[in-house]
Amino acid sequence: MQFTQELLKQLSDQKYALDQAAIVATTDAKGTIMSVNEKFCEISGYSAVELVGQNHRIVNSGCHSKSFFVDLWKTIASGKVWKGEICNRKKNGELYWVYTTIVPFLDERGRPLQYLSIRYDITVLKEAQRVITDQQEKLIAASRLSAIGEMAAAITHEINNPLAVILGRVEMMKSMLEEKELNREEMLRVADTIEITGQRIAKIVKSMKTMAHHQEEEPMEKITVSQLLGDALELCQFRFYNHGVSLKKGDVKPDLKVNCQSHQIVQVLVNLLNNSFDAVQSLKEKWVQIDVEEKADQVEISVTDSGSGISKETQKKMFNPFFSTKGVQYGTGLGLSISQGLLHQNKGELQYDSKSPHTRFIVSLPRAIPFSISN
Repeated sequence: MQFTQELLKQLSDQKYALDQAAIVATTDAKGTIMSVNEKFCEISGYSAVELVGQNHRIVNSGCHSKSFFVDLWKTIASGKVWKGEICNRKKNGELYWVYTTIVPFLDERGRPLQYLSIRYDITVLKEAQRVITDQQEKLIAASRLSAIGEMAAAITHEINNPLAVILGRVEMMKSMLEEKELNREEMLRVADTIEITGQRIAKIVKSMKTMAHHQEEEPMEKITVSQLLGDALELCQFRFYNHGVSLKKGDVKPDLKVNCQSHQIVQVLVNLLNNSFDAVQSLKEKWVQIDVEEKADQVEISVTDSGSGISKETQKKMFNPFFSTKGVQYGTGLGLSISQGLLHQNKGELQYDSKSPHTRFIVSLPRAIPFSISN
């Protein structure tokens, strides 16, 4: 008798402690609410009388898809515990978030008799996450604009050169047209020069648009690695050439593709190339090499420069936001941190190769496997 009383007191104490910390409700096998604790009433704005006899649709926010709840019910109906985050709606219409654990109680045949739901209010946490996400988006945009600004002068110069060629060839054509005998072959050669030079400008503009592009919820796309590298190099190569930095690219299979959001990966590659450019300025040997290695389900794009590597102390901090070895006027210290975040969004990875004798970063992306029909 004493043991039973002690056990009952222990259970009562545990229930009291749980009620102080969590939002608790029990439902029958069909999901009808059988009981709620005071915290459920406090956060939802409903009284116990209003809740008991209803199901949890009474607090449904409409923020989750039907499939979300179908999966939830499949899990608990099979006798398994379900855990996850749910957005609910109060009686006054306000939204609130709860981290939820639903435990099924089973009969002797393993079928659910009732469910116990234990929830914790995480509304403040979700709001903080939203603010962080918004700030991250702004930092990514700022980093992209900063990179574009750094290249603006070089790109303007690079566009001006072919424009001068085009204008010069136009003058040549005018002079040729004034002659009595028109040399058709010579005219075609001049026209070809104008076309090739115009295509060069178009490629630069396209690369710039890819870099500057931003669209919410943009889907992943299959894109060739050669196109990604081409867009990145179009934005950097003149700057390298103009400052005597050798920029080389290894062989890439023309049909090798990755799954990604192209504008984000171009931003990452341009950032790595700009970092390498800055790093080799004071060196006797100034070169940067891009190589591509094909793996079973990954593609690795490495950016290596003539530097002798990064110190272990710097390696520990270099992916931290706002850390930079450059002067304040040369960067915000966000490049590597943002690049790593962008690659995570693309299910990829950014790593520093500490085994390389030179400074080397590796971008890993999911390889797009070609579709094939097997016999």
